[in-house]
Amino acid sequence: MTAATDNSHADAIARARYQAGLSSAIVAGLFCLVVIGALATVHVQRQALNLAKNEEVAELRAALLKAPDTQTRDALQEEVRQRDLALRQEHFGHLRFLKTGGVYLVVGLAIFVLAGTRVAAYRKRLPMPRPDTQRQRGPRTLAFARWAVTVLGIAIIGSSAALILLTRGMFATDLAPPGGEQAVAPALDLPKPEEIAKQWPRFRGPGGQGIAAYTNVPAMWNGKTGENILWKTPVPLPGENSPVVWADRVFLSGATAEKREVYCFDAADGKLLWQKPVETPVGAAMEPPEVLEDTGFACPTTATDGRRVVAMFANGDIACFDYAGKRLWARNLGPIKNTYGYASSLNLYRGTVLVLLDQGTPGKMNSSLLALDLGTGKTAWEARRQVPNSWATPALVNTGQREELITCALPWVSAYDPATGKELWQAKVLDGDIAPSPVFGGGMIFAVNTGAKLSAIRAGGQGNITATHLAWTAEDNLPDIVSPLTDGKIVLLVTTDGTLTCYAASDGKKLWEKEMDHIFKSSPTLVGDKIYLMTEKGLMFIFAASAEGYKELGKAELGEEANSNPAYLDGRIYIRGKHNLYCIGKK
Repeated sequence: MTAATDNSHADAIARARYQAGLSSAIVAGLFCLVVIGALATVHVQRQALNLAKNEEVAELRAALLKAPDTQTRDALQEEVRQRDLALRQEHFGHLRFLKTGGVYLVVGLAIFVLAGTRVAAYRKRLPMPRPDTQRQRGPRTLAFARWAVTVLGIAIIGSSAALILLTRGMFATDLAPPGGEQAVAPALDLPKPEEIAKQWPRFRGPGGQGIAAYTNVPAMWNGKTGENILWKTPVPLPGENSPVVWADRVFLSGATAEKREVYCFDAADGKLLWQKPVETPVGAAMEPPEVLEDTGFACPTTATDGRRVVAMFANGDIACFDYAGKRLWARNLGPIKNTYGYASSLNLYRGTVLVLLDQGTPGKMNSSLLALDLGTGKTAWEARRQVPNSWATPALVNTGQREELITCALPWVSAYDPATGKELWQAKVLDGDIAPSPVFGGGMIFAVNTGAKLSAIRAGGQGNITATHLAWTAEDNLPDIVSPLTDGKIVLLVTTDGTLTCYAASDGKKLWEKEMDHIFKSSPTLVGDKIYLMTEKGLMFIFAASAEGYKELGKAELGEEANSNPAYLDGRIYIRGKHNLYCIGKK
């Protein structure tokens, strides 16, 4: 073979590879443009679709609040669950689409860059074109070029088809759950309102009102002699939070500066079923916050829906566990700048965890109200609040017209839509460091704090209602820690140093007051027509819920200091002492 023939053959190979590289670069470039266009189109379509579907869900929830009967309410609630499932499936479908599209885009760009580099390299080596070039390429060289372009074209066309199919299926509501971490989260199994009303799922029971659903609870016990003490179990770590109870489970949390734990006890015999640590996520603030002894590191009471339990701590750690003790998710919302330590307890509302993060001092405020998805822990919505730190726990109430989350912090009593975080109304009636939680009864919200007044606010307002919905105020014997109690007829206030004052709920008339030589930090609870009120020494006073005056009906001694709020269930009372958890009931 001559040198000229060798050069011609090399030139033919170089030209064929140049053509193959150029074709590959063009096809890859077009593929990248298709992927980018698909990603952009689907993103815009999904935003519009989500807006429409969220509006549909909001309309369903509004209809649910106005449902005339149980059958209608159950049907609407089931439809809301199905819509929630569909939205979750679409969300994870969107994530899969973005992930797959991103991979295709990276591959397409890599092929484009590689082919472009090859084109530039072979272009420099190409000779001046000759008339017999095509004849001298040879069948093998041309076949190679055609094979390379064909294979690349088939791969890219197949990838495009897969991307299109994924795009079409992304919005389907009947997607099969895929495996791995991106699995579609199932619709949450949520309890019905009548089920919640029979349990003690949060601080001060359903809605935070301090009203028991049962009247057959014990009225006599003695921790020293064991009378009517069904069981007593040590709690591993200290905490100022109160027990929550659902069916056969009792939940508490405990913490020190270094450790945080959640506990599940058997309600029947007090056995510690599981004890789970809560570890601050990597990258979050690790320095322990400054707290007072009255609050400690585990002051917020846990919350449960009978399927899951959520606990929060002073450093901002929040974690959710299932009933077997498996951690479902955890986050850190801190550090929380609170003068005395973080104390607001949690609310659960229709698949979300409502967290009040009031912090900072006047002029340096960074407060907010959060709703976290109960299934994932991700933020569902956030409402910024122009208030400093507070320690009150929001009350979740149904006014008869709508559901409202009532919050208290200097200087406002504010109501929010618990489904969206929209502020409904606010009244400027508070002063000082706010710790007592609000209550609702007789069509009015009652909020109080020492240094301010007891304010009765008519429900149903909109915007700033200070001048329009303030029914009456009272100034005597205002509490600084203990939350008020109302049955819609009377309002009971209890000061830390032991002064009880009863007001008429309708007009604020003082009905009676009683001086007691005891310290109170636990809030009163209405049990039928009786009020239960415990001192910090663990001595329970039981008296009539009467407008006629203080009528003591009995006393019962725990035998251990206690600042918590007891949980009142069917025939039993659960009390957290400084060191032990007690179950009280008739043996």
